[in-house]
Amino acid sequence: MRPSPVNLTEGSITGSIIKFSVPILLTNLLQQLYNSIDSAVVGHFCGDAALAAVGSTGVLINLLIGFFLGLATGAGVLYAMYYGAGDRKSLKKLIDSAMLLSLIIGAVMTFVGVVFTRQLLGLMDMPQEALKPSEDYLRIYMAGTIITLVYNVGAGLIRAEGDSVRPLIYLAIGGLGNLGMDILAVGVLGMGAAGAAWATVFAQTITAVLVVIRLTKLDPSYALRPLHMKPDKVTLWDVVRISVPCGLQSSMYNISNLLVQIKINAFGTVAMAGTTAYGKIDAFVYMPMAALSLAISTFVGQNIGAGRYDRMKKAIRVSLALSICCVLVLCAVIFVFFEPLMHIFTDDEQAIAFGRDMLYYLFPVVWFYSFVDIFSGAVRGSGQAVQVTVICALCICVFRIFWLEALLPFFADIRVVYLCYPVSWVLCGLALTWYYFRRSSLRRAIAQHTAAHTA
Repeated sequence: MRPSPVNLTEGSITGSIIKFSVPILLTNLLQQLYNSIDSAVVGHFCGDAALAAVGSTGVLINLLIGFFLGLATGAGVLYAMYYGAGDRKSLKKLIDSAMLLSLIIGAVMTFVGVVFTRQLLGLMDMPQEALKPSEDYLRIYMAGTIITLVYNVGAGLIRAEGDSVRPLIYLAIGGLGNLGMDILAVGVLGMGAAGAAWATVFAQTITAVLVVIRLTKLDPSYALRPLHMKPDKVTLWDVVRISVPCGLQSSMYNISNLLVQIKINAFGTVAMAGTTAYGKIDAFVYMPMAALSLAISTFVGQNIGAGRYDRMKKAIRVSLALSICCVLVLCAVIFVFFEPLMHIFTDDEQAIAFGRDMLYYLFPVVWFYSFVDIFSGAVRGSGQAVQVTVICALCICVFRIFWLEALLPFFADIRVVYLCYPVSWVLCGLALTWYYFRRSSLRRAIAQHTAAHTA
């Protein structure tokens, strides 16, 4: 039985959100699993230095390509609106423009990442023993950036149509390829961090090919024709208009995470390994929030396009409740099984102790991040991305920089670094909640959309 898109403009709101978000959650789970596989295989076969290299390099990778992954978000928001309105002509222009843009940006980022690997690592204050595996991992990973962008933009378009199942299937296939290549390259051939990077690029290539094939099989009136893509200037500007704020928001997170990682690196390789291992476990907590954020963004986009404004407020409340409940359950499970989970990545008891401390400081308030993801996703789905970006930039990036630079000189304790996360979550969550309820952002977006389509 072939998967079919979910029509988010009709039927049960709760049922539609769950049906759409569960495949996204499973997709994120698989994505994190094969990232974690890289770390687990490298940690056990190559030791703490290689594990630290994979973890800390990942922060830099997210910074380098995170901004441009906003392209997938911007294209997805527009696609949802056009699809909800039944505007096939605009859908065709959007698909061609978004995919061409992903190829161009991906090619540029591939060049920068491969040629300037050492210079980029110079930003990280990397311990000497982790420098060589970091360089190997980063250069190879960045060689596949163009593939990463093609997959993410294409998958974003497919999800915006209401089809969140196919990207899940494609990633599952890629994940199996990643596992096989990890075992071969790292475990059998002894290629270390470089082998893990090659395994990831291999898996991403598989998923990108499958996504492109799917885009060629959409409705003939707007399906992708790789050899006959024609970008549209107006559509390109619309994509950029939404994508840039989304990319900037991602960059703000990644810049602050990079600064945090630099501060952690100063505490040595064992601290790097412990926080890397913890980060792989902790990432599973954010998956329901991310899935529901994308779901509510697509939900709002399709319903604005269809003129179904009555469904959106209830959908936001439902998504927030589901997000908080999922996070609390996951936190309880991870708390109970923390020790055996950490041993998947490292057997170094000192490294595990660093991870345990991080757990105690972050978990009590991690559920509050649901307010950040759900409200930002809802406002972004309306096409109003600038406001969200400004709030997140101030509350996440600027605040964390201020916190670390102000406190660490007086309290040279890694727990000061840990605390910047929960405090910034609460601050940003409160700011976005206030903005949503007091500034009536969605009502203004609806009014603007209505005026544009009735003029």
